Amino acid sequence: MSGAPSQAFRAQSSSKIITIPTRHDTKSGVRIVLWKDIQRCFEHARYILCGQDMVLFLTDDDFEE
Repeated sequence: MSGAPSQAFRAQSSSKIITIPTRHDTKSGVRIVLWKDIQRCFEHARYILCGQDMVLFLTDDDFEE
């Protein structure tokens, strides 16, 4: 997927980096990674951190995931 927009992730317990392609969200106009795509690579994932900060899930207008 060289050249395609993507986001790099790694499990806390590993130094191996996994690159997941992003998708274009037509409502917000930004590129996103779906939780289900992350879970396909990291079966036991429960949350995402960026440093010490938790990354919030994309929600709908009612704040539902």
